[in-house]
Amino acid sequence: MSSPPPRPPPQLRSSVLAVPPDQIPTLHSVLCVSAMKTGDHKCKANSDERHYGYAGAFRCLVEGGGDVAFIRHTTVPENSDGNGPSWASAVRSADYELICPGKGPVPITDYASCNLGVVPAHAVVTRANLRNKVVHILQDQQSKFGPDGSNPSFRMFESGAGKNLLFKDSTQCLQELPQGTSYDQFLGTEYMNAINTLRQCSDNTPDLENACTQN
Repeated sequence: MSSPPPRPPPQLRSSVLAVPPDQIPTLHSVLCVSAMKTGDHKCKANSDERHYGYAGAFRCLVEGGGDVAFIRHTTVPENSDGNGPSWASAVRSADYELICPGKGPVPITDYASCNLGVVPAHAVVTRANLRNKVVHILQDQQSKFGPDGSNPSFRMFESGAGKNLLFKDSTQCLQELPQGTSYDQFLGTEYMNAINTLRQCSDNTPDLENACTQN
């Protein structure tokens, strides 16, 4: 009797759009816990839920609760090959591959040519009259508490016992944008086109946005 064919590697789609944390990640948690028990925190829209966010979506894939994960290009390297929390200790990045639009799967390192879209980095947003003050404060704090800061007693991009508390733990540095940069310039044409396409259907507009834009 011949042995069964090897199972194909689990597949990933690199991140397509930034989404509100109380929507898609929670939906993924719901889909994942349909096959797996996750304790008292299941489906919570925060890091208490084991399958919350990008890392949680990948964890669901690793643990066999799903077949496809929608994640960022950094998620697998951050949670494999000896990196990441305890659940990722035995995960090998080579066991996963990206699903490419219009062609076959590729290694996760080929994310530049295999993705569903480019997502801009997160931003610190403030009122125009406070911009210069906020920039000055953040630059000062980064010089003291950034990765190469002068004060080792605190690191503003590390969460210690928590996760993504002040900034995302994957943050490398803060960069100042040119004064007068509009939100659509920052987000980029590709991103704005995708968002505007979604907004053609009012059912896809978040309740918070509707509340802020209704006359």
